[in-house]
Amino acid sequence: MHYPLFRESDAGCTGEDAAPPEERHLLFREKYDVLSKEASQRLLQWFKPRLILSGHTHSGCEVLHDNKYPEISVPSFSWRNRNNPSFILASVSPRSYTLSKCFLPEESTVISVYCSAGAFLLLLFLTHCLCMKGLCSLCLLGKHKSL
Repeated sequence: MHYPLFRESDAGCTGEDAAPPEERHLLFREKYDVLSKEASQRLLQWFKPRLILSGHTHSGCEVLHDNKYPEISVPSFSWRNRNNPSFILASVSPRSYTLSKCFLPEESTVISVYCSAGAFLLLLFLTHCLCMKGLCSLCLLGKHKSL
C-alpha cells in the first residue's frame, strides 16, 4: 500500500536510504503521513499479513508491528526526492519471500559522468579537427604550381 501503517516517526530507522538524522525525529501526522493508529490496527487484525510494503515518506524504514508483522517502507525512486533512489526486488512464494534493495546511481555521479564524457568528446573532436587541418596544410604545401 502507499501509506505506511501508523508509527510516531522515523526515529528507529537506519540505513543509507533512511531519512536524514535531522528529519528522523519529526512526528508523523496521522491520516496524512501515515495511516491512523485505529486503521492500522484494524488492517493488521483483518489481514494478518506476513509482509507489508509501503512508501509515501520517501525514506526507507523497517518496522515490526505487534512483534510479528514486518513493514518495509520503500524509499523514493526519483532523484527529485533524494540523491540515492532505490527500489525493492521481491521474490514471493506461498511460503516465503526474499527482498533485495537495489540502488540507482546518485544523481551527482550521473551528472559527473555525463560532464566528463562530454568534455572527453569535445577534446577528441578538437584534436581530430587540429590533426585534419595540419594534414590538409601539409598536402597543400607539398604541391608545386607550375605556370
